[in-house]
Amino acid sequence: MRLEDAVDELYAAAPADFVATRTRLAREAKGDEPDLAAAITALRKPTRTAWLLNRVARDEPQVVADLTALGARMRAAQAKGDGSTLAQARPERRAAIDALVAAAGRCAEATGSPFGAAARSEVDATAVAVLADEQSGRALASGTLLRALTYAGFGEVELDDAVATPLRLLPPLPDDAGDGAADPEVDAQERARQEALDSARDELREAERELSAARLEESQVRAALVVARDRVNTAEARVTRVTQDIADLGTRPVR
Repeated sequence: MRLEDAVDELYAAAPADFVATRTRLAREAKGDEPDLAAAITALRKPTRTAWLLNRVARDEPQVVADLTALGARMRAAQAKGDGSTLAQARPERRAAIDALVAAAGRCAEATGSPFGAAARSEVDATAVAVLADEQSGRALASGTLLRALTYAGFGEVELDDAVATPLRLLPPLPDDAGDGAADPEVDAQERARQEALDSARDELREAERELSAARLEESQVRAALVVARDRVNTAEARVTRVTQDIADLGTRPVR
């Protein structure tokens, strides 16, 4: 069993079956591959909206492909400062977002799952994030989202803890058709660059977690130091007082 296969099966399972499926997969791997079993056990259950989006990625992949392809074209136009192309793409943008919401609604209806206003808003926000950020498109297309995505309007979308496995393990998005023949050498260089970038991001997140833990430990040590200093000051004051009492008693005349 490979981790990728276990992840694919687990995140295709219904929410009610998630824990049982995870337990079974971990048990199957435990005998020969304890590390794999531990990795499977650590996989988190997706939110209800994330599960619906994962269903869309599996059941209606063309909806996701159309969304990611449009996002790539819009980002390319933005990078070139091509305002005309961006303006022409606005109706298509809204249609692609609505298509993802509609697909999630169909998956909800097919599985008897609720799909209220809050869930629709989360799917809409995820579509916006995918249009703005290539890595969000990879996350959605993977079918292993843990939560819906949001885009703040600048920079990259925050994907920490948003996908079951690190982004570097996810397959790249397919090239948009009609851009001409692909250059294998350029593609290989881009894949290597992306893998290095994803690895660096993972390392950064790990370093940030270690920094947070170190800062917490430092805070605890500083608090303990304050308490220790108070005890020292109290003890010093007591020593001074008792020393003075002894001195006074030693010089007091005997009557």
